[in-house]
Amino acid sequence: MKLLIVPDGHYYIDKEKNVYVESVFDYAFFSRYLSTFDSVWAIVRAKEVDRAPEGCKLSGGEGVHFLPIPPSRGVVQHVKNLFESKKLIRRYVRDFDCAIFRVPGVTANSAAPVFARTKKPYAVEVVVDPWEYFSKGTVKCFARPLVRLFWTAFLKRICMRANGVSYVTSEYLQSKYPCRALKGAGDEYFTASYSSVELPDDSFLPPRTFEKKERYVISHAANAFTGYGKGHLTLMRAAKEVIDRGYDVEVRFVGDGPLMERFKSFAGELGISSRVSFLGRLPNGAAVREVIRNTDMFVFPTKAEGLPRVVLEAMSEGVPVISSPVCGIPEILPPECLVDSEDHMGYADAIIRLIESPELMTAYGERNIRVAEGYRSGILNEKRKAFYEKLRALAEEKARG
Repeated sequence: MKLLIVPDGHYYIDKEKNVYVESVFDYAFFSRYLSTFDSVWAIVRAKEVDRAPEGCKLSGGEGVHFLPIPPSRGVVQHVKNLFESKKLIRRYVRDFDCAIFRVPGVTANSAAPVFARTKKPYAVEVVVDPWEYFSKGTVKCFARPLVRLFWTAFLKRICMRANGVSYVTSEYLQSKYPCRALKGAGDEYFTASYSSVELPDDSFLPPRTFEKKERYVISHAANAFTGYGKGHLTLMRAAKEVIDRGYDVEVRFVGDGPLMERFKSFAGELGISSRVSFLGRLPNGAAVREVIRNTDMFVFPTKAEGLPRVVLEAMSEGVPVISSPVCGIPEILPPECLVDSEDHMGYADAIIRLIESPELMTAYGERNIRVAEGYRSGILNEKRKAFYEKLRALAEEKARG
């Protein structure tokens, strides 16, 4: 059976028809669905290019195929291409007996209602809370308040209408965007909880023992520098405060995007350019984890998430993690490791508390590994496969009439 999958992201098709992506949706991601389905077909916003931009990852491969719609970045371009995109989507969905939509997302939000009208089974994977994602200060867009309202309302509707709903959190997203399965509906409705993170079973190292040292290195990772929601400015303000109090710290940012120069300029304005480095976009989660492994703590003052993969990746490396109490993060970090995303003084205090106590750093690192072990790939793959199999079985039953 063929599966239609609709993720988000920006894709590129080169002259040889190879498909590349800027984000996490590489071939390894799409091949997860091949554990249950014979082939995977993805509707994606794709731009034709002579050669994929540097740092992009190959998305296509055996069993994974793509159905392109016009590329768009921003509200204006999306509206401009909406008619053509909808026309293509209506044509594409006729060929599939079931589908999975990763919501919320620009493409998935457009495609899911079209597929729903076919009366065929479909599922959604809920990956973020749009109410928090589009909160004030996260993105610079004139339509942000309207997008926030629309996407939140859409997510509530689609979760109640879909046959299957999976959530990246254990409780948070379920409470805000409930589905019929949670309300005890019939057998054709089902739900699951699993993260999108990829933590190979053999990647966990023994816990680290931290000791006093001269310089402490702080890591932060966000794939695309397209907004202010991941707390780059808050972390730099906190680092400035920590340095001013006499501690030697360095911050390493992973990621790239249109706001790179703004972030570099901000470090200069604070007078800490020599203590801040930008490592660019890395090819995969393993490379990100290697960077984190060589630092002393991971600090992530994010404004909105579902359950951030990068926090789990950092936890699996046995480093202390400080983040914000939003969405699903309190499910994996204790209250003493949570600070409001705008509170740079609070982050400075938390960083210094760790620097002053190697024993505390060691204890948090050990705890983080224990929690992250519950998100090993082997465990999550079993949960995903069970969810996919329920959708396939329902689609086969419907197809038989």
